[in-house]
Amino acid sequence: MKKISILLFVATLFLFSANTVFAHTHLDSSNPEDGTTVTESIDTIELNFDTVIEQNATLQVESSEGDTFEVTDISITDGELVATLDEDLANGSYTVTWDIIGVDGHAMQDSITFEVDAESSEEEEIEESTTAEENESMTENNQSESDDSTTADETNEETATDSSSNTMIIAILLVAIIAIIAIVLIRKKK
Repeated sequence: MKKISILLFVATLFLFSANTVFAHTHLDSSNPEDGTTVTESIDTIELNFDTVIEQNATLQVESSEGDTFEVTDISITDGELVATLDEDLANGSYTVTWDIIGVDGHAMQDSITFEVDAESSEEEEIEESTTAEENESMTENNQSESDDSTTADETNEETATDSSSNTMIIAILLVAIIAIIAIVLIRKKK
């Protein structure tokens, strides 16, 4: 009976520690998003993580030509990191690299890439005056479609994450139950 109690204690301890092992910090979203083309000049980068991150995070922006852009301010609130650049990014390809530590103590380094393809100010003024009304109606339609799509994507991501966590817990419970049954059967034979 003492062996069964020890086995139950070890199985319970494993179940509770397994959940924290798989709970590393991950990037939820970014602005600009990874792999997208931005059509406006930008001077801020926003990264949203799935857990709280430490205040000592760093971020670097580099162009495809190897030029590094100075980050003048990094603001961290819970799982959100907002970096302000010294200047707007010109047209071109960029890589944003970050180094953070999650609340779980897990260090994470990763990067995203995006392109800037902003029109010059003269072209923007001409286009804005001729298409302002068209853009308003299209924006309203796209906004409602985008909101629906974003909600569906977020739900699918949450479901996938929850499903994999639940599957792992169920598998661990099944192994523990099978082990307990095997021990009881072995003891009964003696």
